Amino acid sequence: MTNSKENHLTKGLRLIGITGSPTSTSSAPLIVLEGLEGEVREEEVVLIENAVGNKILAVCRRGTGINDNLKVGSYSPGVAYARSTGSTPSRSKESYYYTLSFIGAIDGSGVKRNDLIVAPGSRVYSFNGSGTNPLTFMAHESCAFKGCLAERREWAIPFDLRYASYHIGVFGTTGSGKSCLARSLLIPLLRESGFGVLVLDWSGMDYAPYFKENTIKISEFKVDVDVVFAYIMEKTRKFGYRGEVSTLSELLEEVLAESWEGLLMNVREPKNVLQTLKSALSAKLAKQEGSKDGKWIGLAQKRLETYWRKLKPEDISHLMGTKPIESSLPKRGELVVIDMSSVGSYEKLAFFLSLSEVLMTKISRGEELSIALVIDEAPQYCPSEPKGLQTNATDRIKDLCALGRKHKLCLVLISQGMAGEIGINAAVRRNLNTQFIGQIHPLDMEEASKWLSPYGINIESLLYLERGNFYFIGKMNPSPTPLLISFEVDGDGR
Repeated sequence: MTNSKENHLTKGLRLIGITGSPTSTSSAPLIVLEGLEGEVREEEVVLIENAVGNKILAVCRRGTGINDNLKVGSYSPGVAYARSTGSTPSRSKESYYYTLSFIGAIDGSGVKRNDLIVAPGSRVYSFNGSGTNPLTFMAHESCAFKGCLAERREWAIPFDLRYASYHIGVFGTTGSGKSCLARSLLIPLLRESGFGVLVLDWSGMDYAPYFKENTIKISEFKVDVDVVFAYIMEKTRKFGYRGEVSTLSELLEEVLAESWEGLLMNVREPKNVLQTLKSALSAKLAKQEGSKDGKWIGLAQKRLETYWRKLKPEDISHLMGTKPIESSLPKRGELVVIDMSSVGSYEKLAFFLSLSEVLMTKISRGEELSIALVIDEAPQYCPSEPKGLQTNATDRIKDLCALGRKHKLCLVLISQGMAGEIGINAAVRRNLNTQFIGQIHPLDMEEASKWLSPYGINIESLLYLERGNFYFIGKMNPSPTPLLISFEVDGDGR
């Protein structure tokens, strides 16, 4: 952008008001011109022609209307007049305000941090109807445009793709449009920017029906032996032992290491697989009878009989896939959806642990992955207080977040809640450097306030945001202040 273009920015723009007092380098009040109260809206991007010399992009926040004649809380002649006649008094003392949250100052190379105090009385202009998308001023060669500003559908949003691998969080209540945001905006954006996208569809309803040609059933995949071990220990309740290590757990590890691969190849009936594993465990226990721990063998045999019954053929059948996990990894620009609907939560977590092991191995080898892993229903993997396999999954997600950044691994975690009982683990949440925050649950008001209140956003408004509207904040947003964005919401808008 040339300086001449910068000097002529206000051509074609409509004057909507002036800045009030007090002002600062990051915000200022906007006094709306009379007659334009119904045209200027919250979250609209405007231009400030600073009387001291520069031009600043800003967002309208916290709209307020004031009429001194109608102030309540103490005696007012205007209120008394209104009550007695049913008519409103003079509007001579009525005014409308917004708080302007600054995006930055426009210079010859784009938008930079504003370091000048805005003079009170500076003119403020609207881009509406000008044919100019003001968000293009803050874009650069690493940005791609998707979606739109919620209040101006013709203005596409720039996304800074350099920070995609700094990980993304999508938060909103049921029906706010989280999955639709991923389907309609994030997945196309990431694919077009060179990421292969792998989606873990927990319910099999949010992605698989929309990408049928790209969907694979979870039961087709082979899982790691360590994951099979952890899964069996969970299902058998550790054979009734309190600790992680017991005679049965050690022997089970041995049996799986020795025979699991062979069972997958030669014994395809789940019922027979369970029987073979049990027989092998029993045989190994029998060999322990002459050892110094032999007196415990009888008890261990009883525990094996009791707790092995908790394993059903349908439990083990979902761990008997033969397709390598590596085959699920998409190439650049590709999309793969894993339909996880046919199995229980243990099996889903077991699959994720195997997948994460493959990714961690590639990271340890120094490979560049160029993969975006979309994890739907993230609290199922990494809740605030994980237990059982969730503990392992949470640790893996933290590792992937910490190490994947330098290897072009982007994690997209989608959750109904942000923090606490309805949210995701705090250590994981701190690794998500781009946030999309839609309509929230009242329990999340405190957490959302930490992210949005400093920018003048009314947190109560998040309780009734329209579906498909999300505040976009963090590394991928070239604007330092959050933007309220939207996109085309399909069918159910989930």
